[in-house]
Amino acid sequence: MGIQNEPMAALRNMKVVDLTHVWSGPMCTMMLGDLGAEVIKIESFSGDQYRQPFDGAFFVNFNRNKRSIALNLKREEGKEVVLKLAKKADVFVENFLPGVLDRLGLGYDKINDLNPKIVYCSISGFGQDGPYRERPAYDPILQAMSGMMVTTGEPERPPSRILPAVIDHCTALFALSGILASLLDRERTGKGQRIDVALLDVALTAMSGYATNYKRTGELPQRYGSAHPAGGPIQAFETRDGYIYITVGTDQMWGNFCKALELEELYKNPLYATVQKRGQNRKELAEILNRITQKYGSQELEDKLLNAHVPCGKLQNISEIIQEPHVQSRKILETLNYPPLGEVLTVKSPLFFSGQNAPTRLPPPVHGEHTRDILTELGYGEQEIQEFIDKGIALQYKPVSGQKS
Repeated sequence: MGIQNEPMAALRNMKVVDLTHVWSGPMCTMMLGDLGAEVIKIESFSGDQYRQPFDGAFFVNFNRNKRSIALNLKREEGKEVVLKLAKKADVFVENFLPGVLDRLGLGYDKINDLNPKIVYCSISGFGQDGPYRERPAYDPILQAMSGMMVTTGEPERPPSRILPAVIDHCTALFALSGILASLLDRERTGKGQRIDVALLDVALTAMSGYATNYKRTGELPQRYGSAHPAGGPIQAFETRDGYIYITVGTDQMWGNFCKALELEELYKNPLYATVQKRGQNRKELAEILNRITQKYGSQELEDKLLNAHVPCGKLQNISEIIQEPHVQSRKILETLNYPPLGEVLTVKSPLFFSGQNAPTRLPPPVHGEHTRDILTELGYGEQEIQEFIDKGIALQYKPVSGQKS
């Protein structure tokens, strides 16, 4: 794969069978690929569900450093290809509803019998056991069920979802950490592991502090808009030309904040003297400060507060943040060639090792782009591969005339 001389290829020579789709699973396997693993993405003939929305904008950000093979898993020959891949693999990742792969003959027991050293990771909405195990789930559903959505938004408005799929995102990270830990443990035991990661469990982990506080006090968390109830001021404030988010997390920061904006009387007011008192009088304080911040431009106020060591940041849209000189200097943005769309902007791995982040060895694959290559590597002959394609067992990508490239 040509990765031996790269700055971070800790998983070089590791082989990953990727039977995932949408967000959490593909992101997990992409990160394995970022760390040097050889990832083979197995898709149905209809392809990963995320190839279509937003012209594949999400797909291209979760599927670099992979090769794609398209198979009909309802056919015995298609399943046999997966079993051949799994027999030589180190990691198997899937995010189907529990029981689906068992019925296809590709569940953990079958794969483990074939390859006892394999690390088999199952990602699902509700886990591999329990009353909800067969319920379908997407990130917003788990935001709704976990208590996250009902605490998000303005107090006088209906609950809101968080637009990015944060539960999916965090689930991918938990799955990755479990896989890496299992690979380390395999060095000691010689055996693989079954990993069970559920989106609901991850969501509850994010809400854990609120659950603890509720059991102690009986108080349910409320919707606070952009604010936080623990002291402050911690929220978005209006300026002449937009909004700025300010976090005054300590009494020292409060002193710095008041000094920077020449608010001596407010600083001396006993109602706001401590974190606890500012929390108790949060609404009144926010109304006072919002009238003050409206006198400033957002950049002017940001500069003034940062010079006083008060954490803050202007509210920006995606167009603004990707043009920030700091973001540009980090070189985390990358333009890749994805044939269906041509040149597309993507975000690289946020992990930097010795000053460099993981390279993109392979652009996101087109649906079934590497079918022939992978089947050839498994020992299938050209005639047999062509029969697979003719009989609807495998699908090989063919460029479409006039397609962007």
